[in-house]
Amino acid sequence: MSATSQQRPELRFPPVENGLDYLVDVTNRLATEPGVDPTPRDLKYAVRSLQDATETLLKARLQHEHWALVVAKPDGATRAAFAKGDFLSCTLTEAMGRLQKIAAVKLPPKGVAAVKRLARDRNALAHWGLTANAAAIEARAAAVLDFLLVFLDAELLPGLDAAETAVAEATMNVVRSQLRGINAYVDKRTNDIRPGLAPLTAVTVECPECAQPTLVAGDGQPACRFCLLAWLDPAGAALDYAWIVRGQTPDDRIEGLLPVQVCPTCEEEALVLEAATVAAAPDTVRLCLGCGTDHTDTELHACEGGCGLLLPADFASSVCDNCTTAAWEGF
Repeated sequence: MSATSQQRPELRFPPVENGLDYLVDVTNRLATEPGVDPTPRDLKYAVRSLQDATETLLKARLQHEHWALVVAKPDGATRAAFAKGDFLSCTLTEAMGRLQKIAAVKLPPKGVAAVKRLARDRNALAHWGLTANAAAIEARAAAVLDFLLVFLDAELLPGLDAAETAVAEATMNVVRSQLRGINAYVDKRTNDIRPGLAPLTAVTVECPECAQPTLVAGDGQPACRFCLLAWLDPAGAALDYAWIVRGQTPDDRIEGLLPVQVCPTCEEEALVLEAATVAAAPDTVRLCLGCGTDHTDTELHACEGGCGLLLPADFASSVCDNCTTAAWEGF
């Protein structure tokens, strides 16, 4: 046997082909037979491969715009270092920002939100471990896969040559066929729980965990009917919803008010000022995730101490207790 024939095959994965290979791994791990759940190990590596696929494909589109956009600090980038892979690349968030602001690529808000959720999952896996419901992982993965397939078709395939397009299309067909199995699970689960959710649309919002519109408020323990996650602390559910779904931190203000307030009915700090319930969306209401009370039409007044809290109309003072205490301590 000649020396040439004994050589090991060359590892060659151009960016788009590399990203698609990650997607095949994801769907192979998640698309199981009906009634068979993916193993915890498959879920873990599906999250990792999906994150790698997302970064690779988004940055491939950046590279098509200009190679330096992939580098964390484009001003100091050199083509020689880039060709060798000797550089620090931009973050996923930076990549999406550059695609939108520089390359004028329109990324759907739901797709961006799904990618950000995925990044949090991957970060948790890498640093402190991830504990999540399998249904939630599958639903989140399906959302990212849907986003990436549309992105590939619109932004990456048109820039490939004929040979690359043929390879990409063949791989995408495999991914699409597997994705149907994952989406079928999500659809079946949604259909199973739909009758029970029908009378609860006024107290149902998007779940921060699985991103399905199936989190039901009330009874002091908000719970998701899709992924079955229940919050023992309504305040935690409200903060998760405001931050993960609405993008509001505890320090943000909505017309001068904190995004999560103390509910006048149950006195839990679980009143979300901008809750997009299934019944109200795209509009929002003031919904307590603890007791399920809608306070949109309840007369409430902002504390004049400037703390951002709302006070019941019959509160004895125009200033909350905390601001009153702080004022006295300031003397």
